[in-house]
Amino acid sequence: MSFYCVIKTELSKKKYIIAALAEMQRRGEITNYEISKRKEQIKVDRDGEVVTVSRGSENSNFEVAGISRPARELTDRLKQIYAYESIKDNLPLDFEIAKETEEAGEIVILLKG
Repeated sequence: MSFYCVIKTELSKKKYIIAALAEMQRRGEITNYEISKRKEQIKVDRDGEVVTVSRGSENSNFEVAGISRPARELTDRLKQIYAYESIKDNLPLDFEIAKETEEAGEIVILLKG
């Protein structure tokens, strides 16, 4: 038996969510994602398991909704890649990423300044 759940997050920037989903697709963690033009909604396909990332209003944070297990797994990984993408985008000009590695699900970034 599967249960539907909604997970509230503190993710608020759509561009980082899209960048994180693109990175997850590149890594093979999700199959596809579809951005709704009219709504603040993104449908994410994980090998047939569809999860929805949406925002209720302009000032609220995004929520992840779907069947419990895939929604929780996607939320955990999405938060991690979202942070990674926002760090890369907001590095001061006198720093650059020297080395990126991922070990046991943890992303390690070595900066050079």
